[in-house]
Amino acid sequence: MFDKKPRTFNFQGKDELQFLDFCRKYPEQVIPSHKSSATEGFEYLFDLISTNSMDVTTDFSPKDRLKQFSGDGNKLSSLKWMLKLMVKMMKWRKRCFRDLSPYYNEIETSTFINKDSKSLTHNAVLWNELNEYAATKWNVIKIGFTELPTQLIFKNKFVLFRYALIFMQEMEKDKIDEAPLSSAGREVMRIYSTLGEAVGQIARWLRKKGIRCQANHPLGGLVCTPPLAGKAGMGWQGRHGMLITPECGPRQRLAPIFIEEKIFNFTDNSDHVWIEKQCNNCGICQKNCPPSAILGEKIVSIEGIDGIEAMRKGIDREKCFPQFLKTAGCSICIKVCPFSSGPKAYEKLKNKILSKLSNL
Repeated sequence: MFDKKPRTFNFQGKDELQFLDFCRKYPEQVIPSHKSSATEGFEYLFDLISTNSMDVTTDFSPKDRLKQFSGDGNKLSSLKWMLKLMVKMMKWRKRCFRDLSPYYNEIETSTFINKDSKSLTHNAVLWNELNEYAATKWNVIKIGFTELPTQLIFKNKFVLFRYALIFMQEMEKDKIDEAPLSSAGREVMRIYSTLGEAVGQIARWLRKKGIRCQANHPLGGLVCTPPLAGKAGMGWQGRHGMLITPECGPRQRLAPIFIEEKIFNFTDNSDHVWIEKQCNNCGICQKNCPPSAILGEKIVSIEGIDGIEAMRKGIDREKCFPQFLKTAGCSICIKVCPFSSGPKAYEKLKNKILSKLSNL
């Protein structure tokens, strides 16, 4: 099921590699990926680059990265901002793994047991406290809760717990509307940073309340979050592959915290499946994608996933990644998506689609 010697690439940090190596020694004590699981995006990207399988036309030099983030603004100020942001992101990527050290001894001694706790009573008080803390302290606009299908764990990755809380932060519309300019790229990276700290701090808050858990930073994660959030009833994946939500469409980022026990009610629902029909009728993201990376029709890549039936590929990653790198995040497909306007657009499109379906 797993590569004996998984490739080391330029994005994974030492702490993540140590975590994965440790889990590989104790596959019965942790939750491994499925035999059909997909490769994580950044790992896939660097594998292509390292094997010269993809022609990346963008320069990876610090000078080029600074130019992307500064635009026509002050380069010194942009450099300070970028360095501060990267330091913060790397710090919380490390902490998410280092905070797991108390569990390692339990795994080694075979006393680490993932409980099958589907019958536990919903803790409404803690759920309300969690939502209030996440919203007021960390600007989380929505939380979902579901059981994690192993097919959504990336290939050769592991998690410690079977249940997933999914947290969502919104990207500012006026910044994303400037895509593919550097201001949009900065907003994307800002949310990666703030959400990474948020799930790390929320996990620490949960542990103080006796909840065993594992936070996962949104940048280069262990699981594929858009379909996981779709299973949790937070929205549905659009043609461009990102989760479309009632609150802000695809103009958001997601990150999970895995917990040991089912102490909350699942938020799973199929209220947003109609989005598939709207995306089939629309195609604006596909028409506006500079490298033509968005497919005209999604391709089923993984079948038999509880709650969502299948994971479907909507992006040609070999075409998308060079544009993504060249523009520090691109975000054109998010910008042009009708759902990005917010709740009013969501309701308007929903009423239109459901009205057509009822007349069939």
